[in-house]
Amino acid sequence: IQAALSFVLLVGAGLFAQSLRKLENTDMKLETKNRYIVHINPQAAGYKQTQLEALYREMEDRFHAVPGVKKVGITSYTPMEDNNNGWGWNAEGVPNVSHGASVIRVNPEYFDSVGTKVLAGRNIGVGDTPTAPRVAVVNQAFAKKFFGDTNPIGRRIGTAETHPGDYEIVGVVQDTVYTTVRWTDHLMVFLPTLQRLATDGPIEDDLGLYAGALVVQTDRPIPEMETITRRTLVAINPNLTVVKFQTFDEQIADRFTEERLLSRLTMMFGGLALLLAAIGLYGVTAYTVVRRTNEIGIRMALGADRGGVMAMILRGAVLQTIIGLAIGVPVTLVCVRFVQSQLYEIKRVDAGILLGALAVLGLAACIAGLVPARRAASINPVEALRIE
Repeated sequence: IQAALSFVLLVGAGLFAQSLRKLENTDMKLETKNRYIVHINPQAAGYKQTQLEALYREMEDRFHAVPGVKKVGITSYTPMEDNNNGWGWNAEGVPNVSHGASVIRVNPEYFDSVGTKVLAGRNIGVGDTPTAPRVAVVNQAFAKKFFGDTNPIGRRIGTAETHPGDYEIVGVVQDTVYTTVRWTDHLMVFLPTLQRLATDGPIEDDLGLYAGALVVQTDRPIPEMETITRRTLVAINPNLTVVKFQTFDEQIADRFTEERLLSRLTMMFGGLALLLAAIGLYGVTAYTVVRRTNEIGIRMALGADRGGVMAMILRGAVLQTIIGLAIGVPVTLVCVRFVQSQLYEIKRVDAGILLGALAVLGLAACIAGLVPARRAASINPVEALRIE
């Protein structure tokens, strides 16, 4: 039973580790090197909506004045932030079709700051002010969902039937991982930072005008940049504090905390179960040697060599492990089905993981049986024959 349990947990640890590795190596279509995420809260600092345009412009100017700063993105929320604000959207010329899409407000440098490529049309521009015609940049998934293979540039979209065609699509950006790597076909609409969203929920939209983060691209080291960032924001307004400062890589890594914990826990319990199985196997094998001392003495008196005695004892230990595996393998295959939803892009148990678990368990069995086997091989036949 201990061998079966340790095998199940070892395979589980391998699967969760493989899943975590796939998650961490996913191509998110984002540039994270030398990028810092600065979470802010202008509303808590006392800013009114009429003051936001001047605030955002001043933040851009002050950070650009810092030597080494290349891009300054301003957005309502950043990729892998565990945040999502969505609305239902429709498109002119596409009747009776409505789809939900995430809405993110961005400034002109945002896409460059996170490494998102504009594939068609143009970026959000400095001319897309609150008083300018409403425009939107959509991702590939949004364009394909509404317009198929036709050109979406110049098409008009709206947030509901009561607001048809309020926005002109001026650009298409590549699909990126924004909320979670598990969310495929994620429809996204990017709007200029301060252009109001035409909806029937103005209060919620008003809150969306407040930027939640800056994305700063720079070659400066993190301790130095954090100090500069805090000093820069305080110079703008003493109440405008940094809610959280971290590298882009750290923010993405934080999204895998649960998967990382599951992987470590299964590895820990797998190791513990393996240790218990080895101790149990050692105990059983040692007890077997004690019981068979007389038999071993007779075998050696009749000419059996020490290597043969060791092999006999080790075979017994391995046989017990095989019996445990006969139980553990089918149980493992059943258990995998129950944890399938927790695994990323793993549809079945990898043969390498199974073989690895078998090898580890087999090695543990050999080590556990080796000490009793050597003890058996060192038995003095004369003394063994005296034992009843």
